Amino acid sequence: MAFTIDQISVLTERTQLFLVILNKEGEIVNCNSKCNIILKSSQAIEKYDKIYKYVIDEDKSRFQKVINTISEDNPILYETFGFPITPEGIITLKLEFILKNDLIYATGIDITTENKEHRALEVISKLTKTGAWNYNPLNERMYWSEGCYRIHELDPNTPMTKNLSLSFFPENSRTRIENYFECITKNNQSYTFVEKISTAKGSEKWVKVKAKPIMYQDEVVFVNGTMADITDRYNYIEELKYNEETKNLALKGIKSGLFDHHLPKNIVFYSEDLKKMIGLPLDKDFIPEEEFRKLIHPEDVDEALQRHQSNLRSQNPYYFNHYRLNHLGEEDYRYYEVYGYITYDKYQNPKRLIGNLIDVDEKTKNKKLLKESKKNLQAMINNGFAYILLLNTKGEILMADDLSIKIIKKNYDVDPIAKKSKFIDVMPLNFKDTFTKDFETALEGKSVRKEFERITLNGTTQWLESKYTPIEDEEGKVSSVLASFLDVTETKIAELAIKEAHLKEQELGKLKTNILSNFSHEIRTPLNGIMTITKLLLKEEDVEERKKLLNLLSESEDRLLHTLDNLSNLRDLESIEHHVALYTIDVNYLVSKCFNKYKKEAFSKNLSYELMLDTNSPSLKTDQEFLKISISHIIHNAIKYTNDGKIEIKVESDENNVYITIRDTGIGIKQENLNAIFEPFVQESIGLSRKYEGTGIGLSLAKRYIEVLGGNINAKSKSGKGTDFKIIIPKSL
Repeated sequence: MAFTIDQISVLTERTQLFLVILNKEGEIVNCNSKCNIILKSSQAIEKYDKIYKYVIDEDKSRFQKVINTISEDNPILYETFGFPITPEGIITLKLEFILKNDLIYATGIDITTENKEHRALEVISKLTKTGAWNYNPLNERMYWSEGCYRIHELDPNTPMTKNLSLSFFPENSRTRIENYFECITKNNQSYTFVEKISTAKGSEKWVKVKAKPIMYQDEVVFVNGTMADITDRYNYIEELKYNEETKNLALKGIKSGLFDHHLPKNIVFYSEDLKKMIGLPLDKDFIPEEEFRKLIHPEDVDEALQRHQSNLRSQNPYYFNHYRLNHLGEEDYRYYEVYGYITYDKYQNPKRLIGNLIDVDEKTKNKKLLKESKKNLQAMINNGFAYILLLNTKGEILMADDLSIKIIKKNYDVDPIAKKSKFIDVMPLNFKDTFTKDFETALEGKSVRKEFERITLNGTTQWLESKYTPIEDEEGKVSSVLASFLDVTETKIAELAIKEAHLKEQELGKLKTNILSNFSHEIRTPLNGIMTITKLLLKEEDVEERKKLLNLLSESEDRLLHTLDNLSNLRDLESIEHHVALYTIDVNYLVSKCFNKYKKEAFSKNLSYELMLDTNSPSLKTDQEFLKISISHIIHNAIKYTNDGKIEIKVESDENNVYITIRDTGIGIKQENLNAIFEPFVQESIGLSRKYEGTGIGLSLAKRYIEVLGGNINAKSKSGKGTDFKIIIPKSL
């Protein structure tokens, strides 16, 4: 049964739908009262306004395309558009267009909330590297969200099937994952698993997949799921496991264990390996320090305790001690060394001692053996030299290590042990310069140690440490000389690396001090001004004096805000490429705004402040905010470092670029510092003794912003004469 006219009238006016009738030109013929929200009044009908006039700018072309596209062959179209309303903002309508009898009937529903939620979910999906999916077991259709396609580096237009989704997993895992589908569809069992995938571009990733069934009449009719890219987290956990295993193996390798001594409570946590090593109870997590002290040799207790107390009083966080311990309840004692680190509370009282107990029994006993046999064996075992030769007083080879013998046989075709050979006759040519003198010194009973550089046969540079050690007989006369040569090339390289690292550490320390002092000064100074002026305002009654104080208060607020703005901009510096907003702007207008912003500051210093605009009124497509910040920083710097003379700002352009020059007659910049001024936190004068205020990040921000906009900044300067900064920006990015 058809609706009556009255019924249709009630439906159209009481419905939540937006109903509009258009002609083929897109002009409004009629609409229900609900449309007053987007059309703002009924005047639109009387004037036959075009509907796309009320659509937001970015949707106008799409709306016009719908009007132009709809036809008898294509009579139904669907599209979503935004309409600006005041003061609520933008309302989003999903519209269905139907062509009938040369009229277009548009029916719309408000999806503003759903659209906002959808966009929010898209952002969350990108940030968390997650996606959603669903599967219909009745028709075996599968859907992936854009997040899933991103994870798999797959074109979002690719139709998704269960088999295609399985193809990204390793072959040996597909059967197991197929079983998950079977369990959830047949047994109503949710599942979660972690597995590696190979993306469409060949990248390897780790994903976490979750699935939950939707039931109807005890049957699974739908499966909803999520997928998350956990590659970074997975790799991090694996690295932690590897590092933990490495640490434990390393500690076992050197016969050592970890402990954590809570000093105020005087209780100690010992690692399981350490407790096993020295025989402490395994069933206790924390053991009183006195119980451990009972294991120390009675002769060592007092000195060990004195060293312990001295370590804690020294305010040096690095701890060392040594003593003998009763080992596993046996009668004999073993030597141990303790290396640790002390932490302190806010009153500088020792709080924790975290350290490592190392079994050095063999090392200590070996040291004693070395001392006993030092006279005959010291030179042979000292430092593990690569080339060792024992020479008699005539310089003939008595003994040599295998490698030296092999080299001599190869180069001179002689066995120096089987046949008497003087070392000087079978040594490399670049050894001979120093050998004679050093050998004669050793014969006088003096050890000689030197380092020298040589070029090997393959052309590489090698550093050797030579040592000639005299060996005396029972009468104290030199009977032989031990000649040893150690390849110290890697040590030399390491020494150079250490020196370079030390220099870098000093530079970083200096930079850290400068950063802290700069920001401390730039924040505290205006804050102190604000607090002081506020107190004076509370007491001051004179109107004129209050005006002066308010002006000073405003200056302090501006300075503090400028510093905080710089900090905020610096924080976002690494990600600004993702926030570029390109619009066509009038360059003359933008530069004029920047010029006027600092006019008062320039005139307060009695500077000549001039602006020369381009008569061609150039425009360019760029990010207005980034360009404005960059120009403002350079103008601000020019005024700050110019005490007399003038500031000149000039705009020029050609076919491709716009040129903005800021020229001052200030203090200038030394040539050696010209490149460094664009580095963060750099000023020509630094530290608390610097002559000019500022954080030292303005020019670095300006340079980074200009580079993001496809341009660059050139600086020319003479110390004491002034500086020219030229900003070059392409007209289109």
